[in-house]
Amino acid sequence: RLICGRYSVTVNYDMPLVDMIAAGRYDWKNDDINDQNFPISGSGTCETEIALFHFNKSMSADAVLAELDKRGFRAATLPELLALGAAQPELQRQFPIIALGSIWRHPVGRRYVACLDRDDAKRNLNLRWFEDVWGDFCRFAAVRKSA
Repeated sequence: RLICGRYSVTVNYDMPLVDMIAAGRYDWKNDDINDQNFPISGSGTCETEIALFHFNKSMSADAVLAELDKRGFRAATLPELLALGAAQPELQRQFPIIALGSIWRHPVGRRYVACLDRDDAKRNLNLRWFEDVWGDFCRFAAVRKSA
């Protein structure tokens, strides 16, 4: 089975990004995760279900996106990832959770995506290089596509 968990979350798109981050009570966050680099689109509040995909092998981001698409899912966005982090704070202690749906291009050209991970006992909101080969331990947050 590729889906290793399903979690209902409430995403409030009217909440400022800084407050979405604060709701997760992370021990550390990457300062490049900000309004300028990750502008929030959408408005209102919605309930959504986030599925965590585990492919059990190393994959490129493009391969992950293609697999999600084939199964009727899209990659979760930063607000969806933050809602998951706030609702399920212990989850990221088990494995890194990647949101490939919000990409920031650094001024030097590299693309980055948000990740919930840990460093020892600390919960982190981090950035990872989109072009990385993602390890078999990673989980990818995804949302079923609308009909």
